[in-house]
Amino acid sequence: MSSKQRYFVYGIVIIAMMIWGMTFIWYKQVYVEIRPVSLVFLRLLIASPVLLIVSALGRKLQRIRRHDLPFFLALAFFEPFLYFMGESFGMQRVSPTLGSVIVATIPLFTPLAASFFYHERFTKINIAGIAISIGGVCMVMAGEMSFSGSTFHGVLLMFMAVFAAVGYSVMVIKLAGSYNSFSIVSWQNTIGLLYFLPLFVIFEWDHAGQVRWTSSVIIPLLELALFGSALAFVFFTYSIKRLGITRSTVFSNLIPVFTTLFSYYFLREEITILKIAGIAVVIGGLLLTQLEKRQVR
Repeated sequence: MSSKQRYFVYGIVIIAMMIWGMTFIWYKQVYVEIRPVSLVFLRLLIASPVLLIVSALGRKLQRIRRHDLPFFLALAFFEPFLYFMGESFGMQRVSPTLGSVIVATIPLFTPLAASFFYHERFTKINIAGIAISIGGVCMVMAGEMSFSGSTFHGVLLMFMAVFAAVGYSVMVIKLAGSYNSFSIVSWQNTIGLLYFLPLFVIFEWDHAGQVRWTSSVIIPLLELALFGSALAFVFFTYSIKRLGITRSTVFSNLIPVFTTLFSYYFLREEITILKIAGIAVVIGGLLLTQLEKRQVR
């Protein structure tokens, strides 16, 4: 991969992290009216047909080969189903800041999965970069990681989302060699929609009819669907294909950084010197993870 291509991949994966950093704020805006299962179902109901149509018109949509169907079913089970079940219910119980910090632990567990399933090996510099980046996340969130206003169950649900994201990354690399990003994300969202349909009908059908559809609900819902469930996943899936599992997921450390910045801009939360220093440390750690080429045994 040339330097120009590498910078392009870095650019789109950073954009994906910016979008996901913003989703924690959109969640709180939507939860004023919509419950978790309804929210995820509606996100996928909007995102799935849009992705299918765009992919088909752009001649990007590939059919699922029969022998790959179990992998797609597992992919969609991890994400969107299991991930969004954990994140959606978890975000009812934790703050955007704490939620984004927990999601940022994904790079801690991904290298273990990558090593076990795909024998990915990283140098000591790469490992140090991951550790430094995570340390920067802790600096950014220092003083805001208490459990006040949240519950132990919310934290457990968020960690369920973390492990689902690791499982998703493992399944994506299995399919990325045969399918493009648009096809993978289109089919995962469509299958995920089918997973959520019975839950929506059984538990939240009546509630959905009572929602007050104001612009303060519709706009963040559309943003969650089109940006959070569609565009960001296309970008992230492409980055996994080009960079590998571990190097892509380590960018998740940027999510709480962006959430902090967006919270300051939209919610007027204070940014301290410690947070600014933490942002610099996160970026430095990310640079270390990208210094040397990935080796495969």
